[in-house]
Amino acid sequence: MIIVNPLSFQEIQTLEEMHRNHPSHTPRIRAHAILLSHTGFQLSIIARVYSVCRQTVSTWMHAWDTGGICGLLDKPRSGRPRILCQEAEVEALARVNQSPRSLKKVLSELAENLDLTLSLTTLKRICKRAGLSWKRIRKSLKSKRDSDLFEQSRQQLTALIEQSQQKQIDLFYFDESGFTLEPCVPYAWQPLGETIQVSSSKSKRLNVLGFVNRECSLTSIVVEGSVTSAVVVASIDHFVTTILRPTTLIIDNAPVHTSREFQENLERWKKQDLTIVPIAPYSPELNLIEILWRKIKYEWMPFSAYESFQSLKESLFDILANVGKSYTIDFS
Repeated sequence: MIIVNPLSFQEIQTLEEMHRNHPSHTPRIRAHAILLSHTGFQLSIIARVYSVCRQTVSTWMHAWDTGGICGLLDKPRSGRPRILCQEAEVEALARVNQSPRSLKKVLSELAENLDLTLSLTTLKRICKRAGLSWKRIRKSLKSKRDSDLFEQSRQQLTALIEQSQQKQIDLFYFDESGFTLEPCVPYAWQPLGETIQVSSSKSKRLNVLGFVNRECSLTSIVVEGSVTSAVVVASIDHFVTTILRPTTLIIDNAPVHTSREFQENLERWKKQDLTIVPIAPYSPELNLIEILWRKIKYEWMPFSAYESFQSLKESLFDILANVGKSYTIDFS
């Protein structure tokens, strides 16, 4: 019968520590196997415990007897040589950056210009190793905005947030968004070979005018007609009746917010303790309510909402009524 030599107290402690805390599974079970052998378990029983053959357990015993704790560790392996040298890999990544939407085009260019033949899987592996990932491209307005005005708005917002945290003011973000039976298409986990299909059709537009704070408390108004300056003024007039202390309302620079009709009401609202603060043009990331619209359209709206206009309306009203309850966002 093959058993390990008697273990010292220090060896038992070392093996127990390895069994409990080593980051790799295989060294842990090897250490436990040595401890089991020390306590009298036969080779065949240890083999059954770990679903391996007797020869494997015997190899572990021999490795322990000849190499001690180091004998239970896997030796470094060189692995398969890389298909591309460092220079060729840099060139491949440069071409991926030039054509980020089509790896097949990159493969074709590498084969034609550099005589490099790669599989699509290999090129994906190279991209992942370089920290690239396949994800949705986002629209951006950064190229149009004034960086100085953006920084001024950002600093102004920082000061307003601090005042709201000290309960000197209430801070809300305002914007409008539209919903129709033409859905925004989100990513979703789907079985291989199958595709989730969402109904899509033309329909009337449900426009939501929303006021949200950083605690995800929402006041919303839904209209089926166009959002004009008069509609926006009326919605803010309604919101003013709900405020409890001096309140600042963050808005963007949409035409309905810069019209004469809208501007004529600024002083009146200020006398009612509501101050309107516009953010810098082309800076949607400064208006937190944009996150709310994105959550509703891409995550919270059920696929069944797009089956009919009535379903859309019911689903939208349910979400709006439960923002801050069933539907929450951590704006911090």
